[in-house]
Amino acid sequence: MSKISRRKTLGMLGATGAAILLPPSFSYAGSKTIICGWDSAFPPYSMEKDGKMTGLLVDCVNEVLARRMGYTVEHRSGSWPKIQDLARIGKVDSLCTNPTEARGRFMLFCDAPVVASPASIFCTMDNPKIDRINQITTLKELEDFHQVDYAGNGWALQTFPPTLKITWTDTLADAFKMIAAGKADIFVGNSLAAMNAVARLGLKDIIHAREFPVGEPSSFHFGLRRDYPDAPGILTRFAETLDQAIVDDSIDDIIMNYL
Repeated sequence: MSKISRRKTLGMLGATGAAILLPPSFSYAGSKTIICGWDSAFPPYSMEKDGKMTGLLVDCVNEVLARRMGYTVEHRSGSWPKIQDLARIGKVDSLCTNPTEARGRFMLFCDAPVVASPASIFCTMDNPKIDRINQITTLKELEDFHQVDYAGNGWALQTFPPTLKITWTDTLADAFKMIAAGKADIFVGNSLAAMNAVARLGLKDIIHAREFPVGEPSSFHFGLRRDYPDAPGILTRFAETLDQAIVDDSIDDIIMNYL
């Protein structure tokens, strides 16, 4: 993730004919609440645990929007299609997701992502084919290996040709269990999600990963519904505050908590 520095700006408030110089969050944050919508089962990015939302993206938004900008943040979770519908009708204010054309009809997004995760290839360190796996540069070369993935992975369906033979499992964790047991060679996909699954399974000491620039990176941008008061201004300040959190390594620290 690039560390793009932006000049911090100050907002001007008019009061009884005089201009008062205040931090930009002051004029909006004090009485404002932003309802953030999340997928309740999307580790490590967002998940509900003991009735509370947690996850990599949730923590990043809390750090920037609540702790640094002073907004009151409420989290609403559910199935991802339902949450997007709630945002579409104005019952959820914010999403942190890929800014697709369809979402752009009712949401405005920051240009820079909160988190971006490129694809990587994962295999066991003792896989006898590891030298060949490390030399893969094209999708066609994947055909020489037993690839495993989890059902419902839209990125995989969009990225891999239908001719590529893939064994589909119920979950990402199941995919890595197959790899660890020597029943499959590789998983190719979202680096952060995969590394989180590896850590939760206790497989960090046996799994090898390397970046494989294929498909679109998983890129999560903070967005507000278009009719939220001063949405463009809030997004500008969010981007500036996010830059500060990146520069002082707060975002990296949050990411590492989930790996």
